[in-house]
Amino acid sequence: MELNKNLKALLQREGINVSQLSKRTKIPVQTLHNWLSGVEPRSLKQVRIVSDYFNVSIDYLCFSIENKNETYSAFENEINAGIFEVVLRRIKNETK
Repeated sequence: MELNKNLKALLQREGINVSQLSKRTKIPVQTLHNWLSGVEPRSLKQVRIVSDYFNVSIDYLCFSIENKNETYSAFENEINAGIFEVVLRRIKNETK
């Protein structure tokens, strides 16, 4: 888990400290310090609050996994290129 490294980087990026993050997210300072020291979180709800605050996914915050939607977006134009025809047909009910 890379929560401690990523949280530290996000705090630096935003130019805030643990006390400020605690006040803004209502997560206890000690909990945030525990995360920064490498203790794994007990509350997914608190992790979600922090990820929402920094506008990153939980996957990124905890594991440095980039957003999967970004991968899809890279190929979206190619996937949706061209003209498609959709045909709808009623299928007869089979009786036994």
